[in-house]
Amino acid sequence: MSKKVNLKPRAMMYPSPAVIASAYDNEGKADSCTLAFAAMCSHKPPAVMIAINSTAKRKTLKSILERGEFVLGFPTIDQVAETDFIGIASGYDVDKIEKVGFTTTKAKEVNAPIINEMKVSIECKVMNIAEVGSHTQITGEIVNI
Repeated sequence: MSKKVNLKPRAMMYPSPAVIASAYDNEGKADSCTLAFAAMCSHKPPAVMIAINSTAKRKTLKSILERGEFVLGFPTIDQVAETDFIGIASGYDVDKIEKVGFTTTKAKEVNAPIINEMKVSIECKVMNIAEVGSHTQITGEIVNI
């Protein structure tokens, strides 16, 4: 018979593969960040939940909060290096999208950039914002795929 082991509370469930969130900043320039926290959270209306670390200055978080719209892109296995760089570098220091060789176009239903190299992109409008410890949790209504 196995013995139950209690562990110290910690974040240990990762609900999705990495995704890339993109938004326009207040000057209309595309920015992006890599997220590990993203999941479906509603069927009617269709919605996703993302969480972005808010304990440090995050340009993409600021842009999403200011604009109220964003796009989630789903990178392929061949885009691991680019996805990693977008998650590590700061949009305040470098144009991450340009640096990795990605290009963007304006999304059809929201005022946010689609990364053209993503095979699937989900366009979202912010529905709800909640501060949850170290992260800002954003619920986005899916308005186009």
